[in-house]
Amino acid sequence: MRRFIRHPTDFPILVFSAKSARGDEASLCDISQGGLACSLRNKLRRDEPVELGIPSLQQDYRISGEVVRCRRIADGYRVAIRFSDESESFKSKMVEQVCQIEHFRQALCKDGRELDSQTAAREWIERYGRQFADIFSG
Repeated sequence: MRRFIRHPTDFPILVFSAKSARGDEASLCDISQGGLACSLRNKLRRDEPVELGIPSLQQDYRISGEVVRCRRIADGYRVAIRFSDESESFKSKMVEQVCQIEHFRQALCKDGRELDSQTAAREWIERYGRQFADIFSG
């Protein structure tokens, strides 16, 4: 079974660091209970504190963490970030669930099924809620 969740690409994230107070756009690769992996153009230092945001979802939303790994890839860097504590991990779980549900709703809409957010949430939870909870329970 998968230990990580693929973040929908229609919700890009920003990584805020000491070098980038405005945030660098990142492509989120995986997210789990303890942290996430993303692709960035700029290198970050190990143990560097960062904040993460999803502006298309909520403008002032931020999660704090620190860089645990940064390795060179073809078009930038693959960065692993650990959430600062359990409350940050919980916030990330809630926001990721909202992203997953909205992505699900948009996919259904493209297939001709228009659902309101609450109906889409109920259907998503019925289909994927248990798997999502298992991944985020450690």
